[in-house]
Amino acid sequence: MGQYILGVDNGNTVSKAALFDLNGKEIANASCKVDTEYPHAGWTERNMETLWESTACAINDLLIKSGIRPEEIAGIGCTGHGNGVYLLDKKGRPLRNGIQSMDTRAADIVKGWSDGDLETEIFQYTIQSLWPAQPNALLAWIKINEPQNYERIGSILMCKDYIKFCLTGEVTSDYTDMSATSLMDVRNRCYSRELMALYGLSELYEALPPLKLSFEVIGRVTRKAAEKTGLAVGTPVVGGLFDVDAGAVGVGALNAGQACIIAGTWSINEVVTQEPLVDPNLFMTTLFASPDKFLSTEASPTSATNLEWFINQCCGDERAEAKRRGISVYEVCNEEVASLSPGSTNIIFHPFLYGSNVQPTARAGFYGVAGWHNRLHLLRALYEGVVYCHLSHINKLRKAGAQIVSARMTGGGSRSEVWTQMFADVLQMEIEVSDGNELSARGAAFSAAIGAGIYRDYAEAAQEAVSVVRKHEPVPTNTNIYLERYAEYERLSRVMQEPWEFLNKLD
Repeated sequence: MGQYILGVDNGNTVSKAALFDLNGKEIANASCKVDTEYPHAGWTERNMETLWESTACAINDLLIKSGIRPEEIAGIGCTGHGNGVYLLDKKGRPLRNGIQSMDTRAADIVKGWSDGDLETEIFQYTIQSLWPAQPNALLAWIKINEPQNYERIGSILMCKDYIKFCLTGEVTSDYTDMSATSLMDVRNRCYSRELMALYGLSELYEALPPLKLSFEVIGRVTRKAAEKTGLAVGTPVVGGLFDVDAGAVGVGALNAGQACIIAGTWSINEVVTQEPLVDPNLFMTTLFASPDKFLSTEASPTSATNLEWFINQCCGDERAEAKRRGISVYEVCNEEVASLSPGSTNIIFHPFLYGSNVQPTARAGFYGVAGWHNRLHLLRALYEGVVYCHLSHINKLRKAGAQIVSARMTGGGSRSEVWTQMFADVLQMEIEVSDGNELSARGAAFSAAIGAGIYRDYAEAAQEAVSVVRKHEPVPTNTNIYLERYAEYERLSRVMQEPWEFLNKLD
């Protein structure tokens, strides 16, 4: 048996590969950036072949960096952003650019479905809300706007499924990813011809990929993929999992009352349950990587990616300071935010640069900016606004019946101690941060380890291989300050709904 397990994680911006030993310790990691294209307002796409090239590059770099022999890898697990859509034609070639999970081109289609009775009819199958970047809406958009591509669709894949295809030549998906797409009858754990007909997509039923368990071996690395990546021919590849599941598994957030919060491109707020939480106001309830459990998630593309945009557009001084000191620009930003105490700014920020949990047309904005404010005040308001959006999601989970008393946090935001403390203060609960860096990749690697017989299940993997390195307890005086501002954040969200609609019509 091999001595290592490999996790591959493709988010919306970066292809990552991380190597772990059989005790879950991270040995090495590597990453390659994948550029996003914005052909029109609200569109977010990337070239599929470039995505595979970047993933192969990350794996190659990882093997060189770690110095291990490829034959020592016992198995490979893949994860990636959910939803969006990655299409193959009938000959197994990329059909068009992959569409990412921040895309809003299908907003009018979703609005049309929601304005009628269709959403209620669909809910009995999907037990999740509709939103523009789901493949059901995107496929309906392609049918109308790109009929020549629609007719050539051979396979409907999620991001990580395309990478698995490149590694093995096998077309498959898994229950976690596809149960989040509104293309599945979630309660019955299967695709539904009736559901596809409701979307007007009946002719694509046969293009839906076979469903596999997250830890089930679905294929092996081909000679062609081995030459590209440096992996050994025949290395087992498992079904993989949606990155929200991978995050929960990677941090070990599997216990009752324990949420997993991912502060990355998306604001992910999730809790594992024995029975599904069924609420039409909830973002989605999906099948969890453990076959006997469900995952209820409240999410929107509203988290730490806002900081990346702000740094790129507004933080030239911080970038220069980081270069001078030989540290990350994010560390400089953390220091600046920490230099201002809670309550030092009354600016409110809506983190809706790439979408929202309020309405499809919502836009980002700073409110209450005055001449005496500086960039640091804006930066702190941005940190706070991201946390407020997470709180609105946690509140919806609780309203739907989730019992949440603590959380484990991952994603880029978890690396910031000042930001993690804000989460504890605003959410009014203990926030734990697990060991390791690439925790979604670790969740994917755990799937490979189960497939290889190293662990019995995810619970055993978490018990044996996950530890907590940092805890943040809420500070009541800070909580009161933040909740006053959260009330204004919510009020502005309501007040701005009509102006956002009019602004959208100016595009």
